[in-house]
Amino acid sequence: MKARVFGAGSIGNHITYALKSIKYDVEVVDVDDAALLRMKSQIYPSRYKKWDESINLLSKPSKDFVDLEIIGTPPDTHAEILLEGIKANRARAWLVEKPFTYPDIKHINDLKNHLKGFEDRVYVGYNHSVAPAFLDLLKELKNKKNITKIYCNWLEHWGGIFKAHPWLSGPEDSYLGFSKRGGGSLMEHSHGFHMLLIVMNQLDLKINKTNFCINQDLSNTYDKYVNIVFTLENGSENLIATYTTDVLTKDVSKKIVVETDKELFSVEFGANNGSCDVFQKKTENQDSYKIYKKTRPDDFKYEVAVLDDILNGGSPEFKENLSCLWGLEVSNLCSQILTNNINYGK
Repeated sequence: MKARVFGAGSIGNHITYALKSIKYDVEVVDVDDAALLRMKSQIYPSRYKKWDESINLLSKPSKDFVDLEIIGTPPDTHAEILLEGIKANRARAWLVEKPFTYPDIKHINDLKNHLKGFEDRVYVGYNHSVAPAFLDLLKELKNKKNITKIYCNWLEHWGGIFKAHPWLSGPEDSYLGFSKRGGGSLMEHSHGFHMLLIVMNQLDLKINKTNFCINQDLSNTYDKYVNIVFTLENGSENLIATYTTDVLTKDVSKKIVVETDKELFSVEFGANNGSCDVFQKKTENQDSYKIYKKTRPDDFKYEVAVLDDILNGGSPEFKENLSCLWGLEVSNLCSQILTNNINYGK
């Protein structure tokens, strides 16, 4: 099996390592020669002990047809690379890193039209949505009624991002410091938003009304804190779901919680200093936990395993969590929120 990875940054390294772990031939493409050198001499060997000489580093893609193309470049370049790949028929399937694209409603609608007929070949890299702990949650929520509360927090100071990207001095050095390019807290930390929408879908809950609060940075180029309150259609009663994200919180909290009248279900991601994900089920009489130990590279192995299964003719459960349609939906909702243009029921 062959793969092509666009982008030699942090994500490109993680994805390449995940692919090499399942014996894929991999080429990595980056227009920046310094980025390719940094991958070979610094990032990859420091994370995974040594450089893998079988990885082919290129400044432009080869003419090889590959099984999987991964796009791990900045969000405002994703669509161009993806559509070029589709037009040139370079791959059997594509995985686009989150966020799927930048927050512009017209652009997203145009992209959605361009992807018609390719929906089952294009995926988005929301890897936490296929993590074992989150799949436990979805299985428990199937056919659940009497939901009383849903909330999700994705609170994490983005110092961790810059630690993984030491060549950046701050958000202004990349797309991260510009909401319009797909940066800022809402889009960069959209894992939680994505999973919240999947949970709503699993529970057959529709968004009726949205209120939100956004706190911009001093330069007014990116959102550093966002709180969203969804009023959901739930039979004869209104149900509230909330989502809060920021790039400020040093006491990291990445958690999704669903409560019913008699039970509580939750998933905490990166618990115990990032060493595990934890699924909790709590009732009046019992409190149980399932702990999944992991390392940071494991996050990417989950999604790569799903795609490898699909490419080999399988149909893994919950594969639709990685669908590009979710990527488009998340980007579209983020666009509406960031431009104060919420309009449901079109």
